[in-house]
Amino acid sequence: MISIRRIKPSDNDHVRALIDSIMQEEFATTNQAYARHDLEDPAAYYNGSKDIFLVAEKDGRIIGTVAIKEDSPTSALLRRIFVRKECRGQGCGDMLLRKAIEFCFEHHYQNVTFRGTDQMQQALKLCLKEGFKEDDIVATDAFKMFILNKQLETRST
Repeated sequence: MISIRRIKPSDNDHVRALIDSIMQEEFATTNQAYARHDLEDPAAYYNGSKDIFLVAEKDGRIIGTVAIKEDSPTSALLRRIFVRKECRGQGCGDMLLRKAIEFCFEHHYQNVTFRGTDQMQQALKLCLKEGFKEDDIVATDAFKMFILNKQLETRST
């Protein structure tokens, strides 16, 4: 069974190893497009009142991640969508993304933005399936960066 929970400081090394291995194996040519400073201590970096870093865990092992970082009082950045290769296709990415979006609703964000390169097809498809819309494409010599946005409607209580 897969469970989703907030990162703990003791998870930092496992999270960093998971993300680094996926980036090196699957996204080596676009690795330079992403800053890494948040991975030094993700539990602390995503500890703001409107930030969160979530991990998916199965049998005591971290198999996926997702993060939300405040960009402005009404806008959030969706970051660090990663699922261990052998665990894909089991609904883990869907669960992580839904929890992240729920967090955004609870913290009154009106917009969520995801930036992913053309090599991140699974993450891009997941976001599009969840209602994100393509906002822009930025082309470089090495890759294309897709900017996806999701407008969050206010929920009535």
